[in-house]
Amino acid sequence: MSKFVLCCVSTTAIKESFHRELTDLLNRHHAQTEKHIHLSQEGLWALDMPVIFSDPADAKNIKFELIDLSNKYQVDMALLPDHPSRTNRKLIVFDMDATLIKQEVINELADANNVGDKVKEITVRAMNGDMTFDESLKTRVSFLKGLHRSKMEGILARLELNPGVAKLIKEVQKLGYKTAIISGGFKYFAESFRERLKMDYAFANDLEWDGDVLTGQVSGPVVNAEEKARLLKVLAEKENITLDQVVAVGDGANDIPMLLTAGFGIAFHAKEKVKQAANHQMGHGPMSIILYFLGVPGDHRDEAV
Repeated sequence: MSKFVLCCVSTTAIKESFHRELTDLLNRHHAQTEKHIHLSQEGLWALDMPVIFSDPADAKNIKFELIDLSNKYQVDMALLPDHPSRTNRKLIVFDMDATLIKQEVINELADANNVGDKVKEITVRAMNGDMTFDESLKTRVSFLKGLHRSKMEGILARLELNPGVAKLIKEVQKLGYKTAIISGGFKYFAESFRERLKMDYAFANDLEWDGDVLTGQVSGPVVNAEEKARLLKVLAEKENITLDQVVAVGDGANDIPMLLTAGFGIAFHAKEKVKQAANHQMGHGPMSIILYFLGVPGDHRDEAV
């Protein structure tokens, strides 16, 4: 037998019909359930449901049916091993673009340099597998040649955190977590958010400058999918923790190796390919919902920074 906790979180009161359909689904997978425990009934509704599977394979096979139920009722769910490691995480790592922040910075930069259409075309080619991430990044950056620093400062000023990010980071820092950004974007922006959110680490691609304008080149090695996973391992070793104690959050295909390397990898409002690959996903509420997945009770509504 395998013991799990199914954590369910909603921005509104969880409907009785959701409970009925969830119970039916668990019964079809020969799972025993126990009385759920409320983590919150204020602001965000969250509960833990102890679940026992007679066959460990059922815990894996149920994943996509849980996603369907999650989408039907707009309830985020995480099926987690009933183990002390759930509340013993020590490091949380975030992708930046479309994860930590709402925007994709490369698109903002391209629009500011009047090359938005060209850059979006390269992005589509990369998504279709016609180019590697490294090739697509260097090609897109080449179109940024001549962009002045003042325009980058203007873009930085209007970038927005995703809902729940500020609350999540503040609360895990209180719990003693180390926090990091590992981004395929650009260090200029990642460092700014590291400072703003009082985070411990930021890794991203360096843009090369000629005075106050961009040269259109990337300086140093590219932070691609493989490098993201490697940096996560480096941080775990540096902090003297196991990979099981690492949480990773991302939305794009280049986050998949990082999400699978971490003990708890979460696809956040992610592309379909990422949701299919990741072990856990959330696609409805604010990022502060992750606090419930980590077993932290209370009212975790968003707060501004």
